[in-house]
Amino acid sequence: MSITPNTPKDWIDLTGKVAHITGAGNGIGAAIAQALAMAGAQVMVSDIKLADAEASAAKINEAGRQAGTVAKAMALDVSNREDVDAAISETAATLGSLDILANNAGLYNGFGGPVRDITDEKWRALWSVNVDGVFYCCRAAASAMVEAGNGGRIINISSTQAMTPGVGVTYDGSKAAVLQITKALALELAPHNINVNALAPGPTWVQDGAPPPLSAGLAGARTVEASESKQPLADAVSNRIARLPKGHWGDPMEQGKAAVFLASEMSSFVTGIYLPVDGGWLVL
Repeated sequence: MSITPNTPKDWIDLTGKVAHITGAGNGIGAAIAQALAMAGAQVMVSDIKLADAEASAAKINEAGRQAGTVAKAMALDVSNREDVDAAISETAATLGSLDILANNAGLYNGFGGPVRDITDEKWRALWSVNVDGVFYCCRAAASAMVEAGNGGRIINISSTQAMTPGVGVTYDGSKAAVLQITKALALELAPHNINVNALAPGPTWVQDGAPPPLSAGLAGARTVEASESKQPLADAVSNRIARLPKGHWGDPMEQGKAAVFLASEMSSFVTGIYLPVDGGWLVL
């Protein structure tokens, strides 16, 4: 049994922890990396585009320069098993350990289109990242954490679409698979004091400088008719976004805050859960 730190501030403190965040060059991944660093963790920022990873790490180091924040960057294609194994080993070798993995890297294919139009190539391209990549990263991280014997946290980024389909069979199916992978690994790794949870973002706008689409009912948002997309699933998603109980799109840092909770002692007895951060999307 682990000893709980004495104060709430201690519960959220990640000082001395090392985190690897995939797909962290921008958007939700970059916000998760920033939030973990703000809580005290050293972070390895990986992305398939090295330049994006380096820019994200530089922002973290600049923001935390007085606190001595350490963020490093690497290129990583999570669909490549050998690259994943090497990246996890490099994280531990460079930063001293691996305590937290945030599996954020993923592909999104819009509304996907009718199943009869989805090619094998399109299916495999998305699943190789969204599912194979999560599996490869979880396997490598779990091996490193079990060997080190210090426990750990694995945070898989699923989606509200795992529970309320509407984007398409490729994306929705992949995020549902991530949810079940999370539950199975939570059961397997609990004896090693490794908590495995799924963070499930709802509508989160990640495009700087452009107002969010498909949100006619939200103040300040650009109005776009669902029919403009010419996609068979757009109407349902547009309708849900327009009726979000919170009344606005989510900010990436709202996902980052939830990731800090799942990475910290605040969630010491939490494993195998699906945590929606969705502005009320799932209660509609």
